[in-house]
Amino acid sequence: MDENAIRFMLFFGLWVLSPCLSQEYHVVNERKSWTEAQRYCREMYIDLVTINSTEDMDKVKQHLGSNTDEFWIGLFGDVNNWKWSLEKDGFYEKGQADLRLWNTGEPNNHDYNFLCVDTQPSSRWSDYMCNDKRPFVCYNDSPSNYSYVKNAMNWTDAQQYCRANYTDLASVRNVSENNAISQIIDQYAWIGMYKESWRWSDGQRLRMTSYSNWNVSQSVNVNNFCVTTKTTAWNIRPCSSTYPFICSRSPDIIKRQVVKLIVSKSGSSLDLEVNQDAILHQLSRSLQKHGLGEVKLKWRKQSDGKTFHLKKKEDTKKDRV
Repeated sequence: MDENAIRFMLFFGLWVLSPCLSQEYHVVNERKSWTEAQRYCREMYIDLVTINSTEDMDKVKQHLGSNTDEFWIGLFGDVNNWKWSLEKDGFYEKGQADLRLWNTGEPNNHDYNFLCVDTQPSSRWSDYMCNDKRPFVCYNDSPSNYSYVKNAMNWTDAQQYCRANYTDLASVRNVSENNAISQIIDQYAWIGMYKESWRWSDGQRLRMTSYSNWNVSQSVNVNNFCVTTKTTAWNIRPCSSTYPFICSRSPDIIKRQVVKLIVSKSGSSLDLEVNQDAILHQLSRSLQKHGLGEVKLKWRKQSDGKTFHLKKKEDTKKDRV
């Protein structure tokens, strides 16, 4: 994502919410698909409920009481969410963060919540369960070089080790860097790419360190699947299935404002819908620099499910008058 492109952007359909507020829960006993439930909650409240802690889950249980049905929550599968551990402004030139050098048949482990990437001496990548132990490759920013660590660790521990002793787990921006890594390893080794396969409706990621309450007896299928809860555990269900659902809102909101603005992008190849999370992250960081780090931002979807809509320059000029 080009920082300069973001810096001069005006954004369309952005919720601005006050921070750090307790959620108020509303159980809706109408059976809807996940998308229909999401639309209802956004129209009538704020969004489908987000559950970030045991305290949140306890509140949900209190609202459900003795009800044994399943209820949609805001969690849904996001199967293609591959990204790098190192997120540093200016580190990736255009397209470099999207480099993929998969081995034949990879990636193939779609049925896991979290997947990480290893490389091998043949220079090709594979996805694997992040809790498996492997050697790993760290990147050092100054001077720029790679270090191969033979002490096998799971991906999260390897990330912590690299951040403590170098810069981060290795990112691969081009074929030359990939070849340099393959020359220093002698077996499968972790690099910095990983995938968090679940996202909350309000934009938060379900990270490897986040609270979760999965039903351990079920298989984890991400593609086109959403999540329900009972008083006991979360279940993975087809998003088209119909269940009652739980909405949330913040009772102490000081101000909620919808900002409708014009988007300008510097390159025709930039897909705003695909990059909206990165844009929102950049916005939040800019607000932090101006002392507004506690403001919560989220996109407001239009009726067709999209955030951005293309407008002609003539229409844009009229809007500015």
